[in-house]
Amino acid sequence: MHVPEPIRKRLHSEFVFAADSMAATLDLPEKLYFFTALFAEVNRAMNQHWDAELALIHLVLSGAHRDMLGRVSQASPVPRELPGAITRVAGDLAQLFGSPRQDTAKIHELLARVAEIAYTATGNGYYLYLKGAVKL
Repeated sequence: MHVPEPIRKRLHSEFVFAADSMAATLDLPEKLYFFTALFAEVNRAMNQHWDAELALIHLVLSGAHRDMLGRVSQASPVPRELPGAITRVAGDLAQLFGSPRQDTAKIHELLARVAEIAYTATGNGYYLYLKGAVKL
């Protein structure tokens, strides 16, 4: 990913704030509220500098939020580790943007983790979680 330094620093700052805010609450809907800052800030960054990796990050984060919020809104069961898992991955993403050089392999690894976490908030994903196939 190649974004200008001021944009990377802004992403880092906003991701740190969101991750810290998520860590400060036990309430899953409130965690999901702060999770929106992640993809919203990426969206703003793309308005200033186009980068396909940013588009991928936005797509994965916004899709993950949609799936998790949908499950929570329906009062459907979610893994008890879900709140902690999304908080940790938000912190990992913040740390990624804290580095002057973004490692594409690490970005993809973290996005795969976001997708895996969010998938446990779907019917089949929760089933696979209960079977032990997906670990949080």
